[in-house]
Amino acid sequence: MERLILSEDEIVKICSRLGREIDAKLSDDPDRGIPIFLGVMNGALPFLYELVRHVQTPILIDTIKASSYDGTSTTGKVTVSKEPDHDLEGKTVVLVEDIVDTGITMHYLKEFIEKTYHPRKLYVCILVKRMRKDIKYNELADFTGITTAEQNYIVGFGFDYYGLYRNVPYVFVPSAADMKEWGELLEEDKALSERFKKNHPHEK
Repeated sequence: MERLILSEDEIVKICSRLGREIDAKLSDDPDRGIPIFLGVMNGALPFLYELVRHVQTPILIDTIKASSYDGTSTTGKVTVSKEPDHDLEGKTVVLVEDIVDTGITMHYLKEFIEKTYHPRKLYVCILVKRMRKDIKYNELADFTGITTAEQNYIVGFGFDYYGLYRNVPYVFVPSAADMKEWGELLEEDKALSERFKKNHPHEK
């Protein structure tokens, strides 16, 4: 580990504060119905499940899996591979995401949800807002855990290194030695899978 960004205790305190803020906002709307907390898979899941522990309002939990790409390399549209299970039309939705970085994913995801599912209200709750000079869409969340100037790669509590270490209960900047070790671990795992497939050919 190069340095710690958020400790486990700090994350719990942030989620507790955000829970109170969300409860206060929802209580101001008597026609809100049962809000749906929509977590963006896979990165936001640890944050989603810790956050809802601190929300007192009766809610429903759902997920969406989406990715977006910069318009210079693709169309800049959101690709959804897992849609929400609930009908979001006319509902109060709290979109829960781990980070807003360049703002591209959040910009297109909000647009996609509003145009596709037609929620009554759409709030955004994020754990980390990264301050960047090259930000493309300065997406302002309704609820924000922390704002940071940290520009390095972060891992833990949903943030991953090629899928690894989302399960770590804190957020940190990995060292070069960490990433070298993880790269070797991934290569070893890939080799094991390939060896298994070679020794156990699938019968068609």
